[in-house]
Parts: sequence; C-alpha cells; structure tokens
Amino acid sequence: MNPAWKNKACPFLPETDHVVTHHEVEACGADRGPAFYEATLRYAQSLWRTGFPAKGLLLCSRAMAADLQKGEDILHRWPLPYEAVAWMLVNRKEGQFLGNPCLHFQHLASRMSGPRRELRMWRAWACWYLAKELLDPARFPGDLAQIRKENLVEPTHDEISRQLHRLSVLNDDRAWGQALRWSQSWRHAKPAGRHRVTVRQIEPQELTIVRQLAWHIWPRVYADIISEAQIRYMLERFYHLPAMWDEVEHRGVCYAFIEFDGSPSGYLSFEGLRNEKAAFLHKLYLLPECHGVGAGAMALDWVEHAAARVGLRSVKLRVNKRNAQAIRAYLRSGFKFAGDVVSDIGGGFVMDDYWMEKAVGG
Repeated sequence: MNPAWKNKACPFLPETDHVVTHHEVEACGADRGPAFYEATLRYAQSLWRTGFPAKGLLLCSRAMAADLQKGEDILHRWPLPYEAVAWMLVNRKEGQFLGNPCLHFQHLASRMSGPRRELRMWRAWACWYLAKELLDPARFPGDLAQIRKENLVEPTHDEISRQLHRLSVLNDDRAWGQALRWSQSWRHAKPAGRHRVTVRQIEPQELTIVRQLAWHIWPRVYADIISEAQIRYMLERFYHLPAMWDEVEHRGVCYAFIEFDGSPSGYLSFEGLRNEKAAFLHKLYLLPECHGVGAGAMALDWVEHAAARVGLRSVKLRVNKRNAQAIRAYLRSGFKFAGDVVSDIGGGFVMDDYWMEKAVGG
C-alpha cells in the first residue's frame, strides 16, 4: 500500500514508494559519494511528501555537501537540487512548517565550516537567493541584527554565479540558473530585456513629477514597514511642493531622476553639509518593478561622484531599520553602519533608523 502522502511529488527529486527515514542515509556510513547523495535526495522527497517542507529543504542542503566527481551518472539523473529548493518554496502548503529559509540559508552561508567550506558556502548563498526571490520578505526576513553586527554584505546574483562557476566542476552555476529560470513566473517583476538607465538632475518645475512618483512608490515599498497612516503623513509633509521648492532654492538640495529609457522611474535628493564635509542623501526611491537591475547602485555612484566633485568626503544617509532591501543595497555599495537614530516627526509618529556612511573621493 502506498503511504498517505500529503504533498504531490517534487519532480526534481527521486521518487520513493515508502516513507524514508534517517537510517537509510546513515547506512551509507562515512561514504559521502553518489549513494549518500541519492539517499539524501530520497529522504528529502519523503519529508516533503509527508508534509515537512522545512526538513525537506534541510536535506537538500545536506545533499549539496556530498563528495561528487565530474561526470557522475547520478548527476545526469538528479542534478544538484536547486530546482527542488525553488519547487518546495513555491508549492508549500499553508499550515505546514516551512521555518524561515531566508534566515536559515543566510546563517548557513555565513557560518559555514568543514570540508569544501567555500563551495558549500556559495551553494548556501545560492539557495538563500532563491528564497529571497520567491518568498515575501515581510513574512520571511533575513537576520538584520547579524547583518549589522558583522557588516555582512549579502551577495548579488552575478557574484553568486561567478563564485559557483569558479569553485564547482559540477555545473552549479548552470543548475542554479536553471532553477531561477524555472521559477521566473513567481519571481518579483523586473524589466525584461535591455534598458538604458540614466540619472539626470531635474529642473525645479519637475518637482511635481517627483511628488507624483513618491505617492506612487511609497505605499508599495513601505506597506509592510510602517502604517498606512504614517505613510500618508510623511508623504504630505516631505513632498509638500512649497517645502520642496524651499529645499532647492535656499538649502541647495539637489534632486535627480532615475530614468529607464528616458522615462522617470525613480528619484533621489541630496544636500551638501559643508561643516561635515559630507553629502546627506535625503531620498532614493525606485518603482518596485525597477528593483534588482542595478539602477539603485548607479544612482548611488552618481551621488558619490557629485559629492566628490565639490570636495565632500563622504555620503551619509538614514534608512528605516525594517527596510531590509534598502539596507542590503547600501551594504553592497560599500556603506557601513554608523549608529542608530530615532526622531519624532510629529503626528504621533517616529522614524526609527540606522545611520549609514561611506567615504568617497579617494
């Protein structure tokens, strides 16, 4: 009689006609070759099918620690289980314990030890990237405390791909890329094809477009970070056109558009603080569909060069402590944590932020 499976079989793992236990993996002894790899994958399938997706993911990670050689027959039948990880993340059922894969893979990657540590670390980051792309960051956040304490910089897609290609003879980068392509329909929307991204300082009369973009972007990027009432309050306060005009005319605040193919898709503003020899980045926002294609990094580079040209030595900014995506982007661009700041902004609301800073101009 077939077991009473709770989940349909994962097509990227070997099928099993019985409930697998840890004894079948332990029967491999100290051998970590093809037999161990296949037994671990079957155990992952069994755990998944019996309703334990978190344990299934753990076994996929364990399978990636197998000692396999190039050209192994088992890899032709069952490639490294990146697609299995993505499939389980997408097809999980509510009520079945998933844990927090983003947190798990972050910790696994950043605390890796043992044989082939570097390759296994990058495999964990590859699984982290899949989880980050496929799961709701509000429900499955990373460990921001660790990121701040250790100045941990989460890797980019290109860096993961490059390191997998460098370290693995088992075509990790190809298998991971296939998992990303398979999961494309569930990933965050990004512009398709090639786009020309530019940063352009705006004319004062274009501030109305900045205001329109802000009212379009903020409710989408801050919905899970601050309340709807605070979003509205801050938009009305910080994007009041007379106040924006005053910033430009009397404080020298510079506004710029981030444009995709000539169309404003985001904006930034910064101010030179001469007594501190620093530029303060007040604003940097992009439409969510334009995230993840390097536009934010380009905008930060533009600010840094603008600051350096007028003799400023650093760029400073504040970022909401719960805005993991922005913090990740700033760390990747070389910013460091510089402190904490909580400000009363009126209306019964506060801004609870990190200070971050980066040296520029040499």
